[in-house]
Amino acid sequence: MNLTTLWHAVDDRLNQLDFSALTNGFRRYRFALYTEREACLDGALLPRPDGFLGNTAVPCEGEFVAIWSMDADPIEDVDRLAASLVHEMFHCHQFACGETRFPSDLALLADPGDARSFEAKHAENLLLADACEQKSLSCLKRFAEIRGERRKVHPDMVEQELKVETIEGMAEYVSLRALARLNPAAFERQLAGYLQRLRAEDAQLFDLRRIGYFSGAVYFLTLERLGLPIVNDLRSPLTAYDQNPIDAANLTADVPSFDFVALEFAALTRKRTDEIAQYTADAAYTACNAFICGYDPMSMFRVGDQLFCRHFVFLNENGQTKPIHTAVVLKLAPGSNDHVVGYYLKNA
Repeated sequence: MNLTTLWHAVDDRLNQLDFSALTNGFRRYRFALYTEREACLDGALLPRPDGFLGNTAVPCEGEFVAIWSMDADPIEDVDRLAASLVHEMFHCHQFACGETRFPSDLALLADPGDARSFEAKHAENLLLADACEQKSLSCLKRFAEIRGERRKVHPDMVEQELKVETIEGMAEYVSLRALARLNPAAFERQLAGYLQRLRAEDAQLFDLRRIGYFSGAVYFLTLERLGLPIVNDLRSPLTAYDQNPIDAANLTADVPSFDFVALEFAALTRKRTDEIAQYTADAAYTACNAFICGYDPMSMFRVGDQLFCRHFVFLNENGQTKPIHTAVVLKLAPGSNDHVVGYYLKNA
């Protein structure tokens, strides 16, 4: 299916949706599908604009437009692709409404937590999956109790997680609601996959940004299934989770030990350390004094003061923006999440 034909197929699906019924105040936004060379916007082909990077919402002609890369994420199922565009359109909606509760992706990369905190995180995920699947308020309360205790120990880290759920989890929840209307069977399969991700005993537990898509979406869907109201004031400083609190008073939920957590965390750290070492071994090093001003948060990881960007990054040095459209390892200043003092680049 060529880009224009696919765009019109998605457009037809989106026309079947009542966006205001997906969440209050939501409306449809313009969207584009694109490849490395071209884009289809409003049904017309044009050369890919430089600002079309990743799957997101971008300013275009005075408004926000939802974009989807068919090279990076070639979703062929039209219903799923349409629902994915709804996710990106919700980001347009967030921007248009003055949303400010964005997580610091670079801070999330910098704070890996410890094994015990991730055991608590996994216990949360298991209870949340059970609460959704079983429509269990009891499981949801136990989930909230463990999250509350973990938040006391790691307030900054958990606050960033709640912001991910607010921005990405809520967008994914709205996307799931759209898919349920377009293709109920596909919705059930996708939800089953999300519950499986929450229960998985693997390294994705440590990707706090990515797992927040699923925990956030499942949390809000669980509220819906339990008949609880869902509040999300986009102009409030409170996260969406804090706007929808669960009373877990007088409840104590024990956190069991999970042997896989320490093993997977050590293995992931070794893998990432080796990947950085292999890349920098034959890469040229350039010293600089710059700050990160653009990146792909889904394709980055950090070990110590080295940040590996697999796809691209934008650096600002002395007011000038330097784009790097390839894999690069950044060396960060001690104690900083965005101050770059040098970078390793192959074929530099």
